Amino acid sequence: MDHTGLIDHIQTAVAVVDKDMCIVDANHAYTHRLHKEVKDVIGQKCFRAAYNFKELCSECLSSPCPIETSFKTKQKTSKIHHFVLEGRAVVEEITSTPVIEEDGTIDYVIEEFRDLSELLGLNKGIITTCSYCKKIRDVDGKWVPFEKYLQKHTGAYFSHGICQECFDHKL
Repeated sequence: MDHTGLIDHIQTAVAVVDKDMCIVDANHAYTHRLHKEVKDVIGQKCFRAAYNFKELCSECLSSPCPIETSFKTKQKTSKIHHFVLEGRAVVEEITSTPVIEEDGTIDYVIEEFRDLSELLGLNKGIITTCSYCKKIRDVDGKWVPFEKYLQKHTGAYFSHGICQECFDHKL
């Protein structure tokens, strides 16, 4: 069986990223999300292709990058990114899964993107967020934590912890 293009059968946006943060493969769902062709994203830095950022997502969003975390910890990592892109509010769940070789090395991370914006009703208008604490102003005008807003709109509950990067830098 020829496995070429196998990831194109996945409906979730998927990119394969190397240690240099360059995209080495991507499926049609990923390129459709970006309004680009596969040839236009292969070889690009993931943060530039996905968000047109000039620096790593961890620098631009002030939160750990799931890809960096997966390379460091050799574990699957999920993160919710929320930001404004091209004038619209975007909330994405990003899951990074390291591809661990037999010798324990990691050359690639598989990154999956799930756009939660429509689920949260973000396509219906502007959501006001606090520039400092990232709380969201709800429809009744109250400022609520991001997690509470998501829980109200999705039914999901959140658990909190401290990732290794924050633990190392803040404590």
